[in-house]
Amino acid sequence: MTNEQLEELQNIRNAVDDLYRKLDVELYEKVSAVKVTYKKVRPSSLITGNLEYIVKKLNLLQEAGE
Repeated sequence: MTNEQLEELQNIRNAVDDLYRKLDVELYEKVSAVKVTYKKVRPSSLITGNLEYIVKKLNLLQEAGE
């Protein structure tokens, strides 16, 4: 891989890391029943598996290119 391609992979990885940081907050989901309650939800936990897969593949591409 060229240096330009490796740099682009690093930019993608940085974007994924930034995405995770921005989603790693607590939000509250409204639960409608007789009495309205709210349940804590962490958006990052919903996409952790997907982000881990992406980072794993980026690491493999980066190692293969070095």
